[in-house]
Amino acid sequence: MLPGRQAKAFSDFYKSTRNNEILEPKTTLLVSMAASMAIGCYP
Repeated sequence: MLPGRQAKAFSDFYKSTRNNEILEPKTTLLVSMAASMAIGCYP
């Protein structure tokens, strides 16, 4: 896991990308899943 300061920075970044007002929540989730799978992470 990440140290405290890095974990907070990542958490803030993650929240800002998930809670945007440009894309619908479903689209944001699908883009996140696709990006994860593209780098080799599978559910």
